[in-house]
Amino acid sequence: MSINIYISAGETSGDTHGAGLAAELYKLNEEFHISGMGGESMSECGVEIFRDCRDYSVMGFFGVIARLGDFRKLLVDVQKHIRERGITTVILIDYSGFNLRLAKALNGSGVKVIYFVSPQVWAWRTGRVKMIREFTERMITIFPFEKEFYQKHGVDVDYVGHPILDRIPLLDINQRREKAEAFKIKNQLVPDAPTLALFPGSRKQEVERMLPTMLDTAMLIKKEIGALNVTIALAPGMDISRYIEMDNYRKLKLATVRNNSTDVLFSSDSALVSSGSTTIEAAVCGTPQVVMYKTGFTTYLIARSMVEVDYIAMANLVAGEQIVPEFIQSGARPESLKKALLPLLTDKDTWFQAHKEALAIRDKLGENGAYRRAAEIVMDIIKSS
Repeated sequence: MSINIYISAGETSGDTHGAGLAAELYKLNEEFHISGMGGESMSECGVEIFRDCRDYSVMGFFGVIARLGDFRKLLVDVQKHIRERGITTVILIDYSGFNLRLAKALNGSGVKVIYFVSPQVWAWRTGRVKMIREFTERMITIFPFEKEFYQKHGVDVDYVGHPILDRIPLLDINQRREKAEAFKIKNQLVPDAPTLALFPGSRKQEVERMLPTMLDTAMLIKKEIGALNVTIALAPGMDISRYIEMDNYRKLKLATVRNNSTDVLFSSDSALVSSGSTTIEAAVCGTPQVVMYKTGFTTYLIARSMVEVDYIAMANLVAGEQIVPEFIQSGARPESLKKALLPLLTDKDTWFQAHKEALAIRDKLGENGAYRRAAEIVMDIIKSS
């Protein structure tokens, strides 16, 4: 008998996690039918995409407010889809602004609601943990410190480790060098020049705020050291052609790579990263990084008043100390970013120390098989009902 499951993922990283979990669920039971909100990754592994998450990816308080009508309609449409399909299990992935409203709307309907990949309620808006406790069956976390947080707040929680360990191998220095050489040939980069990777984010608003500063930083570095390779890692569907064509940045001879962030990181000497899940990916790859983040001024003031953690970079939160430099808002100036990045691109000792500190984070992220363990927990909950 077919069992209908719905996965709700609102961003690119959520789409990746949704695909990994769905693939393991299909292995456990071929009779599962999974639909949901997601993107290319979930679609490719057999999930029926009810709504494309890229259509609902917004940034900041005011970005959400401007589209409240769209989100209200989405909530109604998703509930209708769940009723009509006879869906008995809903899996929420991060994206708390919408997903917690969906969990509340489904309360008392008989649908089991499971949260996989915690929203950052431990960083800000801790009041939302009450909704998670009241409206979800289980929280499944991928970071070790999250389990203690949820246990303290009376939430039924499991920690499964981080799925990124299954995707990214541990390479030694020689393997990194070989990969970098092949990458430079493929992308027509200067063989002996250092390579700086830019990760401006996965949402249009992020890219518009972050990329000009990143490119200005790269220009300053190139002016100081001469030869420099600059690679931009692009999220699915992201178009930055107008930036590449600007006269200001033509000297950078930018290389763009889509849907292959791991190869970009392994092949780069350093990365300038918009705060997000990429900070963990860079650490697991052992790639030294500098983190920056900019948002609207009012949004920043509101967020700052709510934040209850010391760092914005997930890599620093996992490490329990600041091993990655962070530059926020007005602090994220090209000159400041250049000073932080230059030693990572030109000094071997500085690079190697940062490389070792990054890889130490990998040891704190559990063991391989996180998606499989998460799928088994979901299966146990389904069986129990």
